[in-house]
Amino acid sequence: MRNHINNPRNQKVAVVLGLVVILGIAWLTGPEIIRRYHPHYNSLSGWKQISGRWSSQADVLSNTNYGRGDMLIAEHSNGGDYSIAADVRFDIVFSETHYGDAGLVIRATDPQPGVDSYMGYYAGLRLNDQALVLGRATYGWQELATRKLATPLSIGSWYHLELTAQGCNLSATVTPSEGRPGTRLDFKDEHCLTHGVAGLRSFYAQASWRNVKILVK
Repeated sequence: MRNHINNPRNQKVAVVLGLVVILGIAWLTGPEIIRRYHPHYNSLSGWKQISGRWSSQADVLSNTNYGRGDMLIAEHSNGGDYSIAADVRFDIVFSETHYGDAGLVIRATDPQPGVDSYMGYYAGLRLNDQALVLGRATYGWQELATRKLATPLSIGSWYHLELTAQGCNLSATVTPSEGRPGTRLDFKDEHCLTHGVAGLRSFYAQASWRNVKILVK
């Protein structure tokens, strides 16, 4: 038996069969593998614009519109348990009110132009009360949790934001640059939305995103 296994011809056959099995698994799970190892979404290729004035320059995605819920949806990102992360920056806000927010969307379905015109979850940075906010949109807005930011927001600075959905557990974290204190939110939605796509969203603010990553858990 040992000589049969050590036969060079049989070894080649075994290697070929192994490659066939691996390629078969990759074909069956292709979408998951692509999402897990997808490079940064650093251009408008692979995105669907849902209102707004979106542009890409030097690996930075920007929305120069003061829309009420402009979104940029990542195509081929539909999933259940995964996370989306990006660096977020406020570029311009209304000088009179300093109102506005910008952040990330997860498990979104049927996104349409308009205020909260989708089913899904959103985590964002909100300027007027300096808070990390987590909410659910069902063609209307339900705020699930908020937390005062440990480090205040400022226009023109980058903040690393990550939104994760694992089962019915949601978490959002923001980490400022230069090692300043971060903030985290955790929430369990008992009747959670289970699947959908990921994206970027801003509300009454011009904002930018970079280093966007979507990772399967």
